[in-house]
Amino acid sequence: MTQHQFIRFSTNIDQYSLPANFTFPYFYAPHPLALLAMSELQHYLGTQQEWQYDFTAIGHMFGVLVVKNQQGDIGYLSSYAGNELTNHKIDSDTPSLFVDAIVDHHYYQPYFAEKTQHINTLRQHISTLKSTPAFIALTEKLALKNAEAEQEITAFQQSMAKSKKERKQLRTEAESNPASPVNTTQLEALIHDLGNQSSREKRELKTLKDQWKALLAELTIQHNTMLTSIAQQENECEQLSENLDMEKLRACQFTNKLGSTKSLYDLFTAVDESSPISHSSEENAPKLLQAAFKMGLIPLALGEFWWGASPYEQIRQHKNVYPACQSKCFEILEHMLEGIELDDNSLKQTPSYEKDLEIVYEDEAIVIVNKPAEFLSVPGKFITDSVQTRIKARYPEATGPLIVHRLDMSTSGLLVLTLTAETNKQVQKQFIERTVEKRYTALLEGNIELNDGIINLPLTGDLEDRPRQMVDHKQGRKAETTFQVIERNNNQTKVYLYPKTGRTHQLRVHCAHQAGLNTPIVGDDLYGFKGTRLHLHAGYLKFRHPVTNIEVSFDIESEF
Repeated sequence: MTQHQFIRFSTNIDQYSLPANFTFPYFYAPHPLALLAMSELQHYLGTQQEWQYDFTAIGHMFGVLVVKNQQGDIGYLSSYAGNELTNHKIDSDTPSLFVDAIVDHHYYQPYFAEKTQHINTLRQHISTLKSTPAFIALTEKLALKNAEAEQEITAFQQSMAKSKKERKQLRTEAESNPASPVNTTQLEALIHDLGNQSSREKRELKTLKDQWKALLAELTIQHNTMLTSIAQQENECEQLSENLDMEKLRACQFTNKLGSTKSLYDLFTAVDESSPISHSSEENAPKLLQAAFKMGLIPLALGEFWWGASPYEQIRQHKNVYPACQSKCFEILEHMLEGIELDDNSLKQTPSYEKDLEIVYEDEAIVIVNKPAEFLSVPGKFITDSVQTRIKARYPEATGPLIVHRLDMSTSGLLVLTLTAETNKQVQKQFIERTVEKRYTALLEGNIELNDGIINLPLTGDLEDRPRQMVDHKQGRKAETTFQVIERNNNQTKVYLYPKTGRTHQLRVHCAHQAGLNTPIVGDDLYGFKGTRLHLHAGYLKFRHPVTNIEVSFDIESEF
């Protein structure tokens, strides 16, 4: 770690006040000093010629940490997510402007590489053993002989069953057929002969089974000898891999303000036997905090932004500010931020909506409300006020779940609720069968060329960065949206959106994604740029009334 990673602001910051608390990393508006630091880093990225990286192919997440040194000077540290071993790496000759990785890969790489090579060599040897002609031939012969044994024994047993049936018929005829009378001596002789036939066939079956058992036992012993040798080496390989993984977890050590150090092993495996998400230690926030603590600097404010082209699966906007990834960093940052006063978690703050809900329609079976933006459809983890809560209070005698479908917290518009369990099933069935007509109004950040069209982009949850969704053509669920342009004005486009499916964040992703409209919805803080509100409104609904079965429709204009 070198001291010149502490970067002094090139702009005079005397007029800036220092933050009272450190940034709550998962949901924040950057402090003005963090914005200034990000601006300076972005200027550097746009003008530097010291190293090469094609940001037009795929971008990268960068971060800044505003800090105070022991002399009371204010500056910042900078970092990039990942490390020099990632596929889309920043060249290893990157200047010392950026903080070091938490794990010293130059030190550990030869050590880990040697152990990895040993494991790979062992795996190759196991693969060679499994592919030797002798092992393959023996495996095939054992399988063939097992099949032959089963076939031959089954055929003999079927023959025995047929003979038994024939013997039974002969005895029955001898005992009861008046046309062919036999005396007692002859009948006893016949029965004795038939019994001998049965006993002989049973002995022959036992002999056949014993012969096959002996042959298969000999082949199995030979095969198991080879399998045991392979299994021993596989167990050794698995143990070596587990040990190496544990060593890598222990090598990744995180320090905090209190001087306490914990490894990834301490934070995950030793506690609940879970595993960190890949490269979680190489996110910006942990790297920056680690550097600050090692240099004796006081962390003041955090800021992260995306620079360059968006990856295809995910959606990232050039220069846009993003929070720390809670899925990757929660356990790490919980330790690293111990002893540091944080800004309030605004995710726990109840939205101030003092007005009554706008009831668009109500009868004995259904209620239609116009949900305001930034208001929950159902109670959340921290917030109890919601459409469901208020309707339940308004109709205390209502039965069933009330809610039929949901709108994102940030989306405004029409929401259907039912007052009985039976009507809930009736309306919900229409949503499931996609017979409900839905139309949304959205205001997009820029102009789009097409006047209408259909977007087909399969979606799946981003397990490494919840609650974001991502486009996945292999594992994603089908998602289809029809769009129609209403008007274009001031470099913004208002559109109607008709979702055929109802995937999480479907409209937001289909608008923002490069293979969709490539233009985020105004105010979309997940896939576009944060604003006063998300300009997405569920304005039209049409379905069959659950009691009368008559089509009903509702239309509420957006406020934008």
